[in-house]
Amino acid sequence: MKKLIYKLLAVSVIVLILPFILTLILSSNKKAYNSLEAMNFNIYYEKNGAKEKLDFDQYLIGVVAANMPAGYHLEALKAQAVLSRTYALYNVALLSEENSHKSDYTTSELGLSYIDPEEMEQYWGSDNYIMYFTKLENSVFATKEEVLTYKDDLILPVFFGTGTGYTRNSREAWGVDIPYLVSVSSKQDVTSIHYLRITEYDVRVLVGLLRQVYPSIDISEKTFFQDIIISNRDSVGYVTEIDLGNLTVSGEEFAKVLGLNSNHFYIEDYEGKARIICTGVGHGVGLSQYGSNAMAEDGYTYDKILTHYYTGAKIINLD
Repeated sequence: MKKLIYKLLAVSVIVLILPFILTLILSSNKKAYNSLEAMNFNIYYEKNGAKEKLDFDQYLIGVVAANMPAGYHLEALKAQAVLSRTYALYNVALLSEENSHKSDYTTSELGLSYIDPEEMEQYWGSDNYIMYFTKLENSVFATKEEVLTYKDDLILPVFFGTGTGYTRNSREAWGVDIPYLVSVSSKQDVTSIHYLRITEYDVRVLVGLLRQVYPSIDISEKTFFQDIIISNRDSVGYVTEIDLGNLTVSGEEFAKVLGLNSNHFYIEDYEGKARIICTGVGHGVGLSQYGSNAMAEDGYTYDKILTHYYTGAKIINLD
């Protein structure tokens, strides 16, 4: 059951967030609203052909449930609740700019995955459901109306599963300089059971896989380790470019093709096989969820956690 939950969370953090990132970071800043009541919008959850209207707090509980392990420390869950609220309102503001008459949004439009109570009970089991749901409810209501801002604008609160010791600069990761998304320490990430993943490939199999995706690449089994060269990394070690013979692709794309947990990886010749050593889970920008939980375990409150990972940001209450 735990593996199923972690798999769900990995999908939520890595796959569902990334399609929204470039659109969001290239859009204009979003001014924080005076109150939630000033925002006239409805949220709906569509499942099995049915459409259910959610109140905002109900929606946030489902978002936190889908994006962070419920077994994490309450202060880490509070931090995630603030991020979820900020992320949702950022998207509502963005979508309302595109269509000023729009007031109804589905959970999928707001950028983060959502699960309903029935799905929560399925993932957690009946014995844990009440305890975990209560924790999530507390995390949302204890931070009610709180959002994260930078110079009076809602921030883009991106996050990921596990870091590699330091988070990344948005400028190096995505080519966009966002002042609150700069590299900060997250050293306890290295203690995560998901920190390190080592995969070994038969060179022939790996060459065949890469040729399926990139039919024009000029690589061979005999010269594989000379043909495949990591040509560029960012300041904290994430691969930004890798040469596949005559073709250069991004580290993110290569990681996606091979199903790696992140683009912080190394390739080595291990007794004739291609060994790929990958560390971290996710894109590495913003808040590390594992690091957030480690800080909470060390006694840091959610506000200290958030201002550590988002440099210069501050929490405001919309009420």
